[in-house]
Amino acid sequence: MLTILIVDDEKLERNGIKFLLKREKEEFRILEAANGKDALGVLASNHVDILFSDVKMPYMSGLELVCQVREKDRNMEIVIFSGYNDFSYAREALRYGVVDYVLKPVDPEEFSKTLSRVIENIRTREEEKEQRERQIDYLIKYFFIEYLYASNTENVDKLEELTAGGCILSRCVRMILVSASNGFFETDEEHFTGALKDQIQREFYYVNLNSNESLLLFTEKYADYRALADTLHQFFLQQFETDCYFAVSEPVESWKDMPEEFRRLEKLLEEQFYQPGQHVFVMGEPGESIQNPAGEDSEIMEQISNDIKYKDIAHLRQNFGRLEQKYRSGEKFSQMYVKFVFSNILKEIYEQMRTADEKILSKKVDRLYHCRKIGDVVDIVSGAVEEFEKYTQEQQDGFRGEITTVKNYIYHHYGEKELGPEKLAALVYLSPGYLSAIFKGETGVTLNRFVREVRMDKAKELLENTNKKISQIAKEVGFSNSSYFCRSFREFFGTSPESCRKGMTDEEFIQEIQES
Repeated sequence: MLTILIVDDEKLERNGIKFLLKREKEEFRILEAANGKDALGVLASNHVDILFSDVKMPYMSGLELVCQVREKDRNMEIVIFSGYNDFSYAREALRYGVVDYVLKPVDPEEFSKTLSRVIENIRTREEEKEQRERQIDYLIKYFFIEYLYASNTENVDKLEELTAGGCILSRCVRMILVSASNGFFETDEEHFTGALKDQIQREFYYVNLNSNESLLLFTEKYADYRALADTLHQFFLQQFETDCYFAVSEPVESWKDMPEEFRRLEKLLEEQFYQPGQHVFVMGEPGESIQNPAGEDSEIMEQISNDIKYKDIAHLRQNFGRLEQKYRSGEKFSQMYVKFVFSNILKEIYEQMRTADEKILSKKVDRLYHCRKIGDVVDIVSGAVEEFEKYTQEQQDGFRGEITTVKNYIYHHYGEKELGPEKLAALVYLSPGYLSAIFKGETGVTLNRFVREVRMDKAKELLENTNKKISQIAKEVGFSNSSYFCRSFREFFGTSPESCRKGMTDEEFIQEIQES
């Protein structure tokens, strides 16, 4: 609700303005003062959005009041009342930042129009402020994530500069890393954080890292964070039907502690590999000891390497089954060792598939190392074995028509969220892996890269040629999460969507925000 202060030495005039205000659809909190001196007293103890003031008043005139108000408040909307004989005063008042003036006797229609303009000014300014805050928050999160992963001290300098206004991130002393699956964190961030805030009833800062991981940072130094993590687990399970895993950090004293503590949290979450039933892991608590196997599986790994080299699929499946059986046994091996063994098999398979994209391999290896269960690790490599088998059986010629079909579909359906190899391959009755291979051979770029280029080019076009909101553009080009879209856009073009729209570099954009 907006607060309005009416200043006039005539009570009848003040009542007239109040009457006109009550005719408006919007509700207001209305304050009164008989002169400029009294008005300053009201302003000292109340926030006022709109000031209506007469020009001529005893003790302190309207002009004097306007001058003093402007020294303390640049944003207050000020409208003055003046008769025809006082018009020269009204004109002078405009120099002091008065928005408008209303001639006496007040015309109800003109008054309503003036009020509408003033309210629109306030709403526009509020929207611009919210937009600046969102932009600053985006930059803070971008540099914070960069610092977590790269430990670049230059990012700390930028963070300290951006958080100088009192951002909660600068006061955080505890971190909880949350891991989910199936792209859970692509959900609407505002709705998600709002529900989370209502549940835990405490101050926190939320940072989305990727579609499956987010970081929660808290300001309370002596809270029971294990109990809080247990509460969070139940909340995610009941509210969103999502089974998440939580790693709780030790206290952090400053920016410099955060990257190392974050890496420890990532490592701690790996405990879910052999303990899928445990959902909360706390730094410093004793865990179950895991031993590496006595010796490396050199013999069987050599056999598998030869099977891949000579494309002996039958023996490859046989030897891979032996390895799988060993690690699915009751004996507990180090998960890092297991992931290392299976990732090497994955790499050898993709090296033989010379048309396979290295980025696809990199993503598969990354997925493998983030698996929570050994069964998931085996499934990834088993899929690669099947892909390799198809690769050895099929010819690479004669698929130009299929490639054209796929490209045309991407051009016309880039806004679909699930536009991956599986769906595109089904259009032309090929396996996802084989389509990816022949697509790169035919076009020179990977299938995923081509989809990304089409989406990013369209997003850039919309940013430069329309006034659509960034969240709307993100959805139009296939992103359900605005933060994830902004991060992808910056990685692709080397600049943020906001900077692109304004035709600026990030540094110029930051400077503009800070100066505004």
